[in-house]
Amino acid sequence: MSYVYHIVRFKDDSAYVMFDVCSWRCVYCVRNVNLWCSSLPINVRATLKSKGIKYIDVDQIVNILKENSVKLAFLGGGEPTQDPMLLNLIRSLKKEGIDSWLITNGELINDEIFDLSKGITFSIKALDEAKHIRLTGMGNKRVLDNFRRYANPKKVVAESVYFPKLIDCNEIINIAKFIESVDSRVKFRIDPAVQLKSDLDFKECVKKVKKVHKKTYYFEFSKKPESPELLYPLI
Repeated sequence: MSYVYHIVRFKDDSAYVMFDVCSWRCVYCVRNVNLWCSSLPINVRATLKSKGIKYIDVDQIVNILKENSVKLAFLGGGEPTQDPMLLNLIRSLKKEGIDSWLITNGELINDEIFDLSKGITFSIKALDEAKHIRLTGMGNKRVLDNFRRYANPKKVVAESVYFPKLIDCNEIINIAKFIESVDSRVKFRIDPAVQLKSDLDFKECVKKVKKVHKKTYYFEFSKKPESPELLYPLI
């Protein structure tokens, strides 16, 4: 049995597969706010919350994605690399012609996971280890070492979360400098923490970071995102 508990499908034939496992305790984690895809209608999320979490096995996941013509599966959560069934899932998806894109903190990534994945969003929470420990409860040496090893610009996108109470713009700039020193071609996405009340400081920060690392970007949603199709659990 895997730790997968939730799957949604988007209009572009991609899906988001969510894992209910992570030993880190990030202060700003979206899962502290909501365990379900935030683009789903509020009433759907309320119903899912009332039903609770139920895990499914690899064969079920693959069948759900196949039956719904999914071409690319984003594997996130949670921390998918902490699921002992992750490699079995990626291998099984690949056999069915379904690509995997891993969303990970990078601590447990290895050569086989890297080679089998179409792409990887590699989250660098903080460069300063003391801040990293305050934020996640864990050190970051292995994360940074793995980024140095796997930062292939054709496959890897770096990502950090702007959280002024702890991960302020100076820290984001330091992360950008680190990425630049490893490989200036690697894209760097900055996300605002879900708890952020205003995006004005966030956007100003992004402008400053771009001066350090030209491949910096963020997603701007001008309107409410379209609701995806709920594939699991069905209600």
